[in-house]
Amino acid sequence: MPNKLGQTIALPKGLGALASDLKLIICDLWGVMHNGESPYVAAIDAIGQARRAGIQTVFLSNAPRPRAFVRQHLVDMGVPEALTDFVVTSGGLARDEVRTQFQGKKLYHLGPQSDQNTIEGLPVDLVDRPDDADVILATDLDFHRVEDHRSWLAGAASRGVPFLCANPDRVVHVGDKLYLCAGSVADLYARMGGDVHWFGKPTAYALQSCLGECGMDANTDPNNILMIGDSLQTDMAGAAAAGHKGLFIAGGIHRDDYPEMLAAAKDNRLDVDAFQRIFGAAKAVPHAVMKQLIW
Repeated sequence: MPNKLGQTIALPKGLGALASDLKLIICDLWGVMHNGESPYVAAIDAIGQARRAGIQTVFLSNAPRPRAFVRQHLVDMGVPEALTDFVVTSGGLARDEVRTQFQGKKLYHLGPQSDQNTIEGLPVDLVDRPDDADVILATDLDFHRVEDHRSWLAGAASRGVPFLCANPDRVVHVGDKLYLCAGSVADLYARMGGDVHWFGKPTAYALQSCLGECGMDANTDPNNILMIGDSLQTDMAGAAAAGHKGLFIAGGIHRDDYPEMLAAAKDNRLDVDAFQRIFGAAKAVPHAVMKQLIW
C-alpha cells in the first residue's frame, strides 16, 4: 500500500532484505537494469537471486517498442535469456489498443523511422501528417524541442484526435546524457486540450498486466508485489496506483538528489516528510530506497 506521512522509508543494503514476503517483482529496465548502453552486472545478479529464492520476476518498460524487440535487445546487451521470459512494454500495450480500438483508421506515427517496428503489422492506414490522422501513436519526438510540436499538432488537438503515448517517460539517461521522451510531447498535447491516452507506467493497468503476463492470479495480495524503478513520476507512482510496494533506485534519473537524501537518513531510515522536502511533495513515496539494485 502507498506510504504515508509520519511513516519512514527503509534504506536496505540490498534486495534480499525485502524478499521474505514477496511473490512477484516488477522491475523497470532503463536506469535499473541498464543505462541504455550496457547492463548493470549487480542488477542482473539481484534478479537472478530473486528467481532462485522462488520470487517471480517480470520486466516492465516504458520502451515504445514491441515486447519481442525489447526482449531480444536485453539478450543482445548481455542479460541472461532465462531472465527475459516475461516482458511488458508500453509500446506493446499501445499496439494492443490500436488493434482493438482503431482498426481501419488513419494513423500518424510521431517519432523516428527507427521506431517503425512499433507500427509494423497494425491494421491501420498510415498517414504522413497529424492533420490527416484519426489517431496519433507517439513513440518519440518529431522535433528536437517539445515546443516545436505545438503548431504541428494544433489541428489534431482541436479535432479531438486521440494521442496514444507509447512512451510516457519525460526524460531518460543514455549513458551520462539526458534525452527527452514522448511523454514530454504528450504533456504539451494535453495542455493544448488534446485527448491523451497513456500506456505503461504510471498506470495501474500496466502493473496489473504484468500479473497476467507471467500467469499469476490477478487477486494476488498487493503486499506481496514489489515494483522496482528509478522514476518517482512513473515507477513509484505506478506502484502507488496499483497498491504495490515500491523500491526506488535513487542512482538513476534522480542521482543528483541522492547525496542529500542519504544525509537526511538516520539508522538506515528516512522520514517521509524529509523525502518529500527533497524530491517534492507531489511525488509518490516509495517503501524503500537503494542507490542501485543489488541483492
